[in-house]
Amino acid sequence: MDQNVEEIQQNLLKFGCCRVCAVRHLTKPSAINVKTLIAASEQDHDEPKRLKKNPCIACLGLFQNPQKDDIINKIISYLKTSKYDSDTFNLAFNLPMCTIIRGHSIALYVSKLRITFNPTFPTAFVCAKDAWKLMAEDAIVKATGKRFDVHSPLLVTVGFHYKDIKDECDCLNAIIKLSNKNLHNILSQMDNKDFVSQYGEMPSVPESVIEFKSVDARHESVYIAGRYNKWSRTLSQTPWIVDQERRLESSVEEIISDPIKKRALADEFKFSASGREDIDVRMLGRGRPFAIELVNPKLTKFSYEVLREIENEINTDPQVTVTHLQNVVRDQLKELKSGEEFKIKVYKALCYVEGELPDMEKLNNCAPLEILQYTPIRVLHRRANMVRPRTIHSMKAVATKVGTDNGCSFFNVILSTQAGTYVKEFVHGDFGRTNPCLRTVLENDTVDILALDVLDIEIDWPTPVKY
Repeated sequence: MDQNVEEIQQNLLKFGCCRVCAVRHLTKPSAINVKTLIAASEQDHDEPKRLKKNPCIACLGLFQNPQKDDIINKIISYLKTSKYDSDTFNLAFNLPMCTIIRGHSIALYVSKLRITFNPTFPTAFVCAKDAWKLMAEDAIVKATGKRFDVHSPLLVTVGFHYKDIKDECDCLNAIIKLSNKNLHNILSQMDNKDFVSQYGEMPSVPESVIEFKSVDARHESVYIAGRYNKWSRTLSQTPWIVDQERRLESSVEEIISDPIKKRALADEFKFSASGREDIDVRMLGRGRPFAIELVNPKLTKFSYEVLREIENEINTDPQVTVTHLQNVVRDQLKELKSGEEFKIKVYKALCYVEGELPDMEKLNNCAPLEILQYTPIRVLHRRANMVRPRTIHSMKAVATKVGTDNGCSFFNVILSTQAGTYVKEFVHGDFGRTNPCLRTVLENDTVDILALDVLDIEIDWPTPVKY
């Protein structure tokens, strides 16, 4: 070790640094060696040479035993009992901001003594968080079997408390507003002489040790996609709640999502689909594409076999059938959302007219048809009143019979439309708010709709599963 560095290290020990902090404050981040840190910790524990038996003036006891080992054991215990199945983990520390201020103070002292550095700027050193992660990583990996990875989807956050934090920060708050956000930048912009005059040449010896507060974890969201058919005309896509009162017992969202959430042990889920059908509209054909975001899931490994089991569980409900369940990533959801606005949708509308059936060729020959639709009266309470241009790409009308003769004629219309078309209103005109409509094309004001089915949503998403 350089003689100058050795002398500075001894000075830091005399001031009250633990050996780990004395080493890391004299080590560039690019030159850090975990073996050196561990050796310093063991030497500090077995043969303490510091003149002051106190919590470290830099880390407030974070690297000192029994505190260090206790924190590691709490993290290990949490990971073993929390049921997260991630093979990797990352660590985050919420340290009191006075540890950053203390580190800044020591760095100023070191740079002042170390003639090879610019004395007006703190020397670059290994921060407490990075050093602690390096030292704790091996023990946590061996005990849990999980690998440490800075890109892990599982982030373990450890929180700490220091009872004297207010007193320590008040002296600096008098000249500059401190904040946990960008504290390093705030201190670097502060004049060094002003800092020393308010805070002192070196941090004071702490009267209390930093205390462990909490350990928690959060896994990145996991996404599962598929297609669903809805066979019921009395089931909403999402929970129907009016004035905090539930109107229907269930919904497509809940029937699909609840079994998946239960398997994943997720905190919550977010359901999204390529459009939506009304309560009284069936979703037939290939089904409607949908995706579920599982928020903070503990179990994330959905194999082909597990996904088929979930499908079978969902499909025990006669109202809904799910197919092609699969894992997807967040970026793939862009295509799902684009389908809401830009894809073609195919419907079958069962319509009727009083008296004899009009000439169906009027419908069969009029597409493609450009229409204008004002916001339907039935949804004005929740959507802005505006006009929407829409396209009917194709239309085929065929006469049919329904029940007994009641003075009406019935016909089915199969039509493909631009996404976002209000098909019910296209049939009856919504008091003139949709124009043209079937009433105007057939020149008959008694045309109306009895039932509507979605036959297809022309979006090839997600990728079909091979059964």
